[in-house]
This record gives sequence, C-alpha cells and structure tokens, in this order.
Amino acid sequence: MDSSLIPNIELFIAQVPPFSHLPDDFIRLAAHNIEIRYVPKGEQITLHSQLSNNDYLYIVRMGSVEQLNQSGQLRARLEEGDCFGFSIFNQAEQDKYQAYALENSLIYQIPFSRLNELLKQFPEYAAHFSADAGTRLNRFAQNNVLKNQNDIFMKKVIDVANPKIALIDAQTSLQQAALKMCQQRRSSALVMQENKIIGIIHDRDMTKKVVAKGLDVNTLVTEVMTTNPPVINGNELVLNAVSMMMQHNIRSLPVIIDDQVQGILTATDLVKQNSIQSVFLINHIFQANTLPLLVNIAKQLPDLFKALVENGVAYNNIMHVTTLIADAFARKLLMMAEHHLGKPPCRYAWIVAGSQARYEMHLLSDQDNAIILERKLTALEQDYFVQLAKFVNDGLHQCGYAYCSGNYMASNPAWRQPIEQWKTNFEQWIINPELASLLNASVLMDMRGIFGDLSLVEELQHYFVDLVANNKRFLAFLVANSIRVKPPLSIFRNFVLVKEGEHKNKLNLKKRAISLLVDLARIYALAAGLPQTMSTEQRFKYCYKQGIINQETVDNALEAYQFVCNMRFKYQANALQHQQELNNHIDPSQLTTFERNHLKDAFRLIAKFQEAAELRFSQRGIIR
Repeated sequence: MDSSLIPNIELFIAQVPPFSHLPDDFIRLAAHNIEIRYVPKGEQITLHSQLSNNDYLYIVRMGSVEQLNQSGQLRARLEEGDCFGFSIFNQAEQDKYQAYALENSLIYQIPFSRLNELLKQFPEYAAHFSADAGTRLNRFAQNNVLKNQNDIFMKKVIDVANPKIALIDAQTSLQQAALKMCQQRRSSALVMQENKIIGIIHDRDMTKKVVAKGLDVNTLVTEVMTTNPPVINGNELVLNAVSMMMQHNIRSLPVIIDDQVQGILTATDLVKQNSIQSVFLINHIFQANTLPLLVNIAKQLPDLFKALVENGVAYNNIMHVTTLIADAFARKLLMMAEHHLGKPPCRYAWIVAGSQARYEMHLLSDQDNAIILERKLTALEQDYFVQLAKFVNDGLHQCGYAYCSGNYMASNPAWRQPIEQWKTNFEQWIINPELASLLNASVLMDMRGIFGDLSLVEELQHYFVDLVANNKRFLAFLVANSIRVKPPLSIFRNFVLVKEGEHKNKLNLKKRAISLLVDLARIYALAAGLPQTMSTEQRFKYCYKQGIINQETVDNALEAYQFVCNMRFKYQANALQHQQELNNHIDPSQLTTFERNHLKDAFRLIAKFQEAAELRFSQRGIIR
C-alpha cells in the first residue's frame, strides 16, 4: 500500500467505532496494517468459513454492504463508517452469515493475524472487538469519559462541540471545498453568505452527488449543498442536540451563539469523545431500511440500559435517552410506511402520549400513540391511515415496545381522528368526567408530536390546556381519582405489600409511588396553565416558579421522585444481569437498611403531597 495514503486512513478509522474509543498508538498501528480492497456490486466480501489467518475485520470506506444469514434472510445493511467481521474472534459464529457489496464499494480490511497480534500488545482493548455485540456495547459505555462525566447529556452543546470548522463562501467550487475539508480534517463544510449559514456540504455529498454522477469539480457548492440546515444554540443541552439530529435525520449540527458560528456538533464526535452509544444506536436506526434490521438493532437496548445504570448516569438522562431511541424507531417506521404507501392524502401528525411524551420511558414502557388528522376523510383516505397505523404499531411491537393493554394506539380508530373531533372529545371528557372519560383524557393529557405537521399538535394542546385550566371541577375529579391509590405505607410506617399473585409480598414502585408523583405534577401543571408537555421534574419546577407550590414541596417531591426512580432502575439492571424478567416490583427483604428507611421517607412525602393536593383542589378548597 502507498504509504502516502496512511494519514487519510488513520484519520478515517479514528472516527469509526470501535477504533474511535482507542488510543492513537493503536489507531496508527492498525492503519499501517490495513489492506484496501475494491469490491464490485454483487461480489461477496467475506470469503472464508473457518477461522484462519486469511480472515479479516472489515470497515466500509465507501459504498454499502448487505449481510445475509445462512437461510438467505437479511441480517444487516451497512454503510460508510460501519465495521463488521467481529465473528473472526469466535469460530462458532464464522459460518452464520456472508456479506456482499450492494454497490461498488471500497473496503478497508485488517487481517485477523495482524489484528490479533495488535490486541496482544493492547490486551485491555480486546473487549472492544468481542464477537458478542452486547459485550462491545457494554465496553463502550464503560469508558472512563462516561464514568467521570455521567452528566454529559446535560452539558451545554458549546462545551462538547468541535470548534474546528470548515467555512466556505457561496462562490467556492466543489474542488476548493473538498480541499478545505481535507485541510481542516472535517467531514463537512458550512457554506456562508454575509456571515450567515446558507448551506452545508458533507463528504458523502462529494461521493454520491459529485463523483457518482460525474459532476464537474469546478461546479459551485451551492449546486450540491443542503440549503438552510438546522442549527443549534451553543447554550442548549446535548440531549436537545441529539433530539434535533434524530428529528431531522442528520449527522451534524452547526453551533451558533449570538448569530456567530462557534463550532459543529457531529454524531461521530459525540460517540468518539463522550461514548454516547444512544447516538450511535440512533444513527443505525435511521440507516436501517427494513423492519428486520430495526428489530435487530432493538435487541441492543437492554445492554445499553444496563451499562448506563451501572455507570451512574442520572435516572432522568436514562429516561430521556430511552425516549429518544423510541422516537427514532417510531419516526423511521413512519418514514418506511409513507415510502411504501405513498404521499398521505392530507396533513396529519403522529403523537405519542404518556411516558414517551414526557421523555420518561424505560424498558417496560408500552405504546401510547394517536393520529391527529387535518380533516374528515373519505373511506379510501381512511384506508391509507389504517395501513400506516397498523404498520407502525406492529413494527414497534416487534422492536420490543408492547401493545398498549388499553388499546390507546393509532391502530384503534378512536385514536385516529380529525382535529375537530379530538377537540369535541376533549370537551366531552372534561364536561362529564366519569371514570372512562378520566382514563381517556389522562392518556392524552401528556402529548407530544414526533412526526408530520406538528402545528396540529400545538393547536390541540392549547385547546385542551385552556379547557382544563378554567375547569376547577375537572381538576378536582383528577385529584380524587389520583389519590384513590396511596403509597404502600401503613400508619405504623410498615410497608404494605402485594397480597397475592406472582408479585406477592413485593412493592409496586410504579403504581404506588412513581405514577402518583407523575399524576400530581400533571395536575399542578394543568392548574398553572402550562401549554406543553414537560417531564415530571420540569413540571414541579415550573409550578414552583409560578408560585403554585412552595420550596419545601418542590424539594420533597423531587427528592422522592429521584429516589424511587433510581431504585427501580437499580433493581431492573440487576434483573438483567441475572437474566431475570423485568418488572416494577421489588422485594423489601432485598433492600439495605439505608434503602428501606429512605423508601419509607419517600412514601411518607408522597402521602403528604397527596393530602395537600386534595385540600387545594377539593370542591371546598379549589384553586384560587
């Protein structure tokens, strides 16, 4: 191999997991041992069925690759920057799949013998190349950066963004842009005009829009660039940046402060610098274009959850990340449905409800979703959304998101309505707050649009909040319904356990603690007229700022909520470790003295909060 190519190879693989998690010395030695291979479309890449010195670890440099199981079923589709062939470290896995080039592809390959020798020099990094995907994922999440910076999700974007950016003006040619990107060692360049970003061009654009189409390299970048790309304020949180990347299906975000470009945040940088495996996972969700691929990706969620818990990531960040991933699965399925069914007959919005709307999902969260339609549909138009909803709900189920036991899903015709009908429904539920109406309303009190025309969601949200904020009777009914369930603590401060069934003699943390706080936070937020759905924590803090609750109340509520959520995640992670079924119940006999005492304190605080809400919102003491 031409030695002049090594710096470019080194630069590229340094951005590719697992190499992006390894030291420079390892990357440099690996680059020297890489063989470059051109594989024509349709040609088989993996040629050997038994472990030998002729086997390789592969990296897709350009093009795309398809892996097929022995049965001929699709195993995975891989694109630029994907690494495969880890089965060379497990002879039992060698015969399980073959890989083929889906298009003319450039492949970097490292001989097993060379890589094995390299890992003998760096044995502490061997787990990064395990044949088991769960082991690799867990190892990534256990990097020191994640251990020492477990609040990376809540850092400001400017603190994480790469300040090295390639800036070009609108009159720059494609060749000049490519040169600038190479000089700055960036995978993208921002196109500027009068100090404003008007576009962005990526190295992938150079491959797919320039080289593949034989475009003249003297063409101006404005002919190829993506115009008006999304940007993010540097003072926003990294979690918000990840959410924006996922929503727009992009890999990079220009970072702006005071209308000035300060840097760029890329998915590669996040994975490399901060070990945010959720970003890595979300990227693969959007790269997948078949349901089997999505189902395969979803199998990594338990390992990611366990690694985050074990490394001390804050419980609210874990829930937020889990929700972002669920959003990504839903959005991808909706994109696939539209691609298959064609353009929708009218504007619509796909909304999520419950814990997903609040960014509070966990591994046991089921589906709660609905569709808001622009208008009433004809029978033929209705059939389009019947098929779309069924495809998405069934797909989410296969990805591990259980069907809602109450059938609060878009596949249910009652949860697929024109916006005017939704408004009528809410009005009827609020005017006649019987038990069934309360259940229906409570599901959609927390709503968030994730796909389609989100202005429909905003309109319905404002309509609902205005109705509720001015209806003291409905708030009183909500409180009365909520406080029917009490924390599991007797007057003698003993735990009240489940009396029968499979969870006999255990505590239900969700039903008897977490859900109670979620309900109370929602009620107070509705009373305060909060126009959009927020997390439980955010709702408590908002109500405090509005003077609805005092400092002591908000502190006690947040402390209790944090403790019971952390405890639930701790015991769920332990169940995963021991390959046990996940649930929301814990056995008090397994608690430490510290946990028992603090759990009792949390239950006591929740009961006190319920009493205060009952007094404030009862028919005699309704909100002033």
